[in-house]
Amino acid sequence: MEGEVMEKKLFLLLVLFTILFSVLPFSAGAADEESYLKYTSSGNAFGGGNDIQIDQDIQGDLVLAGSILEINGNVMDDFTGAGGELVVNGDVSGNIMAVGGTIRVNGNVGGDLVVAGGEIFLSRDSTVEGDILLAGGEVTLKGVINGNGSISAGTLQTGEDFKLKGDLELEAENYPSDLEEDVGGNLSITAAAPDQYEGETEGFGIFSFILGLLAALALGFILIYTFPGFVTELEEVVKISTLKAGLLGFLLLFFVPVLSVILLITFFGWSLSILLLLLFALAALIATVPVKLLAGEIIYTRVFKKEAGKIAYYLVGAVIFAIVYEIPFLGSFISFIALLIGLGATGIWLADKAKTER
Repeated sequence: MEGEVMEKKLFLLLVLFTILFSVLPFSAGAADEESYLKYTSSGNAFGGGNDIQIDQDIQGDLVLAGSILEINGNVMDDFTGAGGELVVNGDVSGNIMAVGGTIRVNGNVGGDLVVAGGEIFLSRDSTVEGDILLAGGEVTLKGVINGNGSISAGTLQTGEDFKLKGDLELEAENYPSDLEEDVGGNLSITAAAPDQYEGETEGFGIFSFILGLLAALALGFILIYTFPGFVTELEEVVKISTLKAGLLGFLLLFFVPVLSVILLITFFGWSLSILLLLLFALAALIATVPVKLLAGEIIYTRVFKKEAGKIAYYLVGAVIFAIVYEIPFLGSFISFIALLIGLGATGIWLADKAKTER
């Protein structure tokens, strides 16, 4: 039971990150009206843009981000999507992991269904062979789930053909009174407080969380796209010299400001002091990017048992860290440690580059 609770919390964590990520397509669409879709030699497809419609079958994984996503073809492996509106009409042989404003699944799912959004809908003609992990304001289930379920919602609605053959853990404010009749295994219900899903304080907290995560994602994506080699090398330093980087970061955090103050009070050192502070601020700004990237890579490869791109790794890492940051005391401690490791890794990288240039 404890493992299931942890799984659910991790999912809700991904949920929040995805809500943030679902905002990205709108800004992307404003910058570039055209959508793009890229295929790899292994059959995977990656796309992004304002309005994307997939009519052909995808032989591998499908990863999409956009304002409106419509998948009419079948996906032979996993589908991962984030956007304002997602509609999956085709069958997905693997897992579905999606986040957005409105998410509709009208096809069959061969694996698990992991979804977070404002409105979530599972068609009466759909069958999910694996488990479901859902978090949303309004969740409507009309199909069949052959596995277990974990649902956190403001309102849960079910159709006449709805069946869940495994166990169901539900946290909701409103749900059908006869829900137990449609659940084959154990049913565990926790009534959510009415203000859990709406209220000024909670709303402001979620809004602040989304903005913070969005800023972290934007920064990381820009760095990965613009300076892929630099980010990869920093990640490698974090991986092989974590303790060394943390200790060096601790020294830099105190030494650089002190040195800048000393230079500032000298006649010829004030310009160098300002430059040093600016460079230090820039290093602190990007310090956690390689840490999140490495954490995301470790988590992604262990959970999904396969490799992906750095964007996917950073996405997972940024979301995990953003949620951990919300934990009192522990979040601040983890944030500080990540900053130290990132700063130290940057210092080590600069030192290695200086040696190479000699």
